[in-house]
Amino acid sequence: MAAWVRAALSAEDRAALLRFRESLQMRHSFRASIAACLVLSTGSAALAQTAPAAPTREAVVERAIESVIRPGYERLDKAGEVEAKAFTELCAKPDDAKLKAARQGFADLAQAFGAVEFIRFGPITEGSRFERYLFWPDRRGAAQRQAQIIVNRRDADAATSDLLPRKSVAVQGLTALEYVLFGNGSDALASQAGAFRCRYGATIVGNLGQISDAVAEQWRHPHGINERLTKPKPSDPTYRSTEDSLQELFATAVRGLTAIRELRILPGLNALPGETKTNLFLFGRSDHATAMLVADLDGLRALLADSGLLALKPGTSLDPAQELGAIALSIRALGPDLGQAAGTAEGEAVLRDALARIQTVETVLTNELAPALGLSADVSALDGDGKDTP
Repeated sequence: MAAWVRAALSAEDRAALLRFRESLQMRHSFRASIAACLVLSTGSAALAQTAPAAPTREAVVERAIESVIRPGYERLDKAGEVEAKAFTELCAKPDDAKLKAARQGFADLAQAFGAVEFIRFGPITEGSRFERYLFWPDRRGAAQRQAQIIVNRRDADAATSDLLPRKSVAVQGLTALEYVLFGNGSDALASQAGAFRCRYGATIVGNLGQISDAVAEQWRHPHGINERLTKPKPSDPTYRSTEDSLQELFATAVRGLTAIRELRILPGLNALPGETKTNLFLFGRSDHATAMLVADLDGLRALLADSGLLALKPGTSLDPAQELGAIALSIRALGPDLGQAAGTAEGEAVLRDALARIQTVETVLTNELAPALGLSADVSALDGDGKDTP
């Protein structure tokens, strides 16, 4: 405002003019705020419209197969091929480096199986394939004891691919292979002195390869188990509807968590007088107990998260997949020997905390997810719980 105009106005007029200008400024600010709110509102609406919708139940079943189950068995089959090659080279020209490679191959193979171990339906259940791949629980150490007898007696049948499957399941799988590679006298594998032991180990690996190859192929087949789960029919005795397929996945997750608690962790914590804690954890003798337990947890976490099963009912009291990941990290920090860790106050506390947290995840699944999805929370008990008869 020009100086001469201000001079011509009275004090009252100048005050009134100032109030008018402030009013105009407030109106402008108000309009700007309204405009900003409209922009934010419009943006939020756009985001809501573009946010991914919850998956359908059919999509969850398909994603479980395509993202978790089928790739898991493919990785298992590949790990078996790598271990078979390692044994071929070890048996042909044994030395320390090749023995180290075969032992590493065992670790990779065991963890690959751990990632799909929770799957107790479909092709793996045919012809006692699961028990032939992994004989556990084995509280009496039958696999180690019988494998040792085979090695000491140089039982030629056990080193013959056609005859090994006719023997006890305890001497065909990963627990017997653990004895071959890590048990008493296993260092002889680095020389010709361990020739028979190497042939027996190679036969076990070949036997496991036949199982994983057959299972992977059945999951790859466009018909069979895939079609039964993704395109259920009323005439199917097990999968008559998508609800049945979804129930299978849900029950698989819950049973898997129960197995981890009751068959993986509790036995080592509740060792009886005279029992060695390390031997009560799967693959404790080879220092792969922690890695195997973490693989089990990661496999179940992937099933829950990558299939979209949890997305069918968001907003549970905790995120089961995230919690399983956190539990796995806490167990991994204990080091490779769970038996040794369980013998310390700190280690036992971590494992007992893991038990409680896994139980909480089970509760969330059965008390929150199952009712919301109309699924049965009453899943069957563990297959073979407590049985270790070969």
